Amino acid sequence: LNLAGHSPDPTRLNGRAMHEDDLLRRSAEKNNPISEYYFRMSAAFVAYLFRDYDRAAEHCDSIEDFGTRFPAAYSSSVQAFYDGLVSFAMARKSAGEKRRRYWKERGRRAIQKFQRWSKDCPRNNAHKVLLLKAENFALKGRKSRKYRRRAAAAFRASAATAKENGFVNDEAIAHERAALFYQEIVGDNLLYKEHLYLSLSLYRAWGATAKV
Repeated sequence: LNLAGHSPDPTRLNGRAMHEDDLLRRSAEKNNPISEYYFRMSAAFVAYLFRDYDRAAEHCDSIEDFGTRFPAAYSSSVQAFYDGLVSFAMARKSAGEKRRRYWKERGRRAIQKFQRWSKDCPRNNAHKVLLLKAENFALKGRKSRKYRRRAAAAFRASAATAKENGFVNDEAIAHERAALFYQEIVGDNLLYKEHLYLSLSLYRAWGATAKV
């Protein structure tokens, strides 16, 4: 509903289907950590997509240990992907060196996970590790032309691999992150607009009209 534009605040899971505070309260009353986990994972996802990185990070922190507690759950890979993306977004916006280092290291741990997982299931994970690597290269690209080139190549490869494997949502994210890379780090307005247009077209195709 948030992505379709049916929520007053797209960064929060409040509306006709549910209310965040009520769900968290009921989960606590019933001692149901699984319910809270899936809520926080979804909340982190929408907060990240609408660029409220602080809020996304808060939810990611609350469920960081879930993958260790329930390693066989498929959702743990989804959580790890967005945890990595949020980490790199926080590293890009953090002012202090200590916080930047913390978030970069956390994002790089996500890369290590997806490097292992992509060997076992490349169809689901290859584009994800490429996008995480692109974000890591983008951070280094602030001071290095070599890493800017690597970031650009990884963004292109992530979008192409997501398209090949049928992940229109992740293809949209890859193009959006590439657009921000060209706008904020490279300063290339033409490529920024090109990737932004592609991301908006893909979000529309996915049904995420609130992103358009």
